[in-house]
Amino acid sequence: MSHVRNGLRYRRRVSRKLAGCVSLLLVFAVRCNSSCAAQGAAPEESSIAVRNPQALPPRISAQRIPLGITGDYKPSLALLPGGELLLVMFHGVDMGGGKVREDMILYRSADGGKTWGERQVLPLLGREPYFSVLRDGTLFITTHLLAQDVRNRDGYIHSYVHRSADGGRTWSTLKIGAEDVPGVPGKTWTHTSRNVLELRDGAVILGVSAGSSVDYLWRSKDKGQTWDRSLVCAVEGFDVKKQGFPWHAETVFWQAGNGDILAIARCFSGALPALAGTEVPRGDDSVERMAVFRSRNGGKTWTLEPELGSHYAEHYQAVLRLRDKRLLFTFTVRGLRPPLGLQAVLGTEKPDGFAFDFKSDRLVLDEKTPAARPSGGGFGNTVQLRDGKLISAYTYRGEDGNVHAEVLRWGLPKPAR
Repeated sequence: MSHVRNGLRYRRRVSRKLAGCVSLLLVFAVRCNSSCAAQGAAPEESSIAVRNPQALPPRISAQRIPLGITGDYKPSLALLPGGELLLVMFHGVDMGGGKVREDMILYRSADGGKTWGERQVLPLLGREPYFSVLRDGTLFITTHLLAQDVRNRDGYIHSYVHRSADGGRTWSTLKIGAEDVPGVPGKTWTHTSRNVLELRDGAVILGVSAGSSVDYLWRSKDKGQTWDRSLVCAVEGFDVKKQGFPWHAETVFWQAGNGDILAIARCFSGALPALAGTEVPRGDDSVERMAVFRSRNGGKTWTLEPELGSHYAEHYQAVLRLRDKRLLFTFTVRGLRPPLGLQAVLGTEKPDGFAFDFKSDRLVLDEKTPAARPSGGGFGNTVQLRDGKLISAYTYRGEDGNVHAEVLRWGLPKPAR
């Protein structure tokens, strides 16, 4: 019976995701070239609000650069070793009959995000594309393909890892289907971790899950050209089956100074203990939250860590080590506590991990989504240029009800000595 309930939760969750996507899709397919993109849009002088400022001022100056066309959704940034910036997102089109087509869009910037080049539709499959960059510049995009996408010939959700060794000019693709995960029935929903992480010893790891029952940590010794797929993950202190969707679906990996691997996972709130002084909220997948898991043995077993400090309806997480050694944790507020959109908090690195303060100096990077509107995606991560400038990207929902993409250029005051 629990298996049936889990299956129903899969379908409800996918339906909610699809409904949210279709609400922002265009009726007709859009085929764009560079004339469609907001390449020439002038930066808008703006600022970032700081909630409960302690070490930071109440507002920080910033520039906002509109990018893309209406309907472009959920951007991810990559900074290549040579300084070039890449931004990837996706654009969905309602094809009718319950079918969609979700194209992957790529932009490049050679001047730190002030201006962006041609809009490029990549010949790659998948939605919610997410960048990872290795130290030598090898580039990955993790993504998954909805069953409803007209290009999905397999009839179920499965994943892809796209890899480029030349700065995103050419790509090789690894499809990850149910047949690639031992011990699961055919057409079981497969999903990967959000990021591909390069460990300090040069090995590369990728989380792979099938349904809510089987989780693997793939490992590569040749920068993602081939993978050892044999390591099964055991998750302790957390019932993955109760979650009802793949554990690695949106995991972000981080390696601590002592060698432990931390996994910041987006989780079904009902599968975790309620936050102190609260009741677990009811609602769609926007009320899900984050939890941290630790592995002390290279990914074989994982244990649930103490609370991160975040709240319900906060996920789409990313961690950045700043040049001044502070950490920046970027995430999206998707519901419950407006303003909805991209936010960030500062933290410190510990020998065994990290610690973040979600109460003080909370950076509201984007608050453009009106209070009466649903989430506009948020999603974006942050990168730091050599000169210390920070670049973030996000989507918001406008007064017109559609989603729009922007790039944010900003900087943090130097920490007090």
